[in-house]
Amino acid sequence: MRLLWPGSAKSWQYSDMKDKYVVNEGKRDAEASFLPAYYYSPWKEGRTKEEQETLLHAEEMEIADGVEEIGNYTFYGCGNLRTLSFTDSLKRIGGGSFTGCSALRKLYVRMGEGAKSCLADVVAETFHEVFVTITFRETEHCAKLVFPEYYEEGVENTPARILETHFHGSGYRYRQCFTEKHVDYHRYDNLFEVAKVYEKPEILIPMAMGRLMHPWELGEAAKKEYAAYVEEHLAKTGDYFLGRKDWHSALCYLAEQVVQSAEEMELLLSLASRRGQTEAVSVLMEMKRKRFGRAVKSFEF
Repeated sequence: MRLLWPGSAKSWQYSDMKDKYVVNEGKRDAEASFLPAYYYSPWKEGRTKEEQETLLHAEEMEIADGVEEIGNYTFYGCGNLRTLSFTDSLKRIGGGSFTGCSALRKLYVRMGEGAKSCLADVVAETFHEVFVTITFRETEHCAKLVFPEYYEEGVENTPARILETHFHGSGYRYRQCFTEKHVDYHRYDNLFEVAKVYEKPEILIPMAMGRLMHPWELGEAAKKEYAAYVEEHLAKTGDYFLGRKDWHSALCYLAEQVVQSAEEMELLLSLASRRGQTEAVSVLMEMKRKRFGRAVKSFEF
């Protein structure tokens, strides 16, 4: 189920909610710049049962361009919310805005080059892994980032009689990669060595491939480090993307930019064959023919 803020370019499926925000003598939501507290929360006082069910099951929401601030606990209790979209018009978010949003994993941000956004504030509200796509409206180029999960632990320092906070995982450090509401890409990329210590391939693979395929402000040293990881884990990387619906662009990148030999291409072909990915096998066979000029063996499914 998808819910969009009223007045956005797309329709809002649940358009008859009684608490639509109205400002300035009846102007509609498209012209409002502030969403009040609990705006999308299913537990806001006065909700009908139907409204609660709609918000509880909503998996995708969009805050329309033009909204500058959302109040406290705006999405409180939206336990099935998986994807959130917003733009650089959003400047401030209230405390606890995403409390109870344990399923939130994807953020889509549309912004101008060099513009500030509330991305830092949004990811700071999460502890689990979050996959972020930033699209720059001037060029339609994008950056793809991964913020790993982390958790805090209070550890007693008995001699000092204080309680220390210990952070586990690399996610907390990644959430510090912002300067004045701008992503610090250099700082983000420098943390990859740390991530390799703490994170599993399911996080490291999309992290490395996201930066390689969409190299926004990617330095040469960081590029080599990401590429070295992908090359070293070619089989796991290929298998990761073959298990996804959007496998095509990533698999083509591997075949064109990472694979260095016919044997490595055969490895990807074998992975695709085992998964029954006939279309992927066809794509890889054609790429192998073009790159290495050899006939390839047939594969059984």
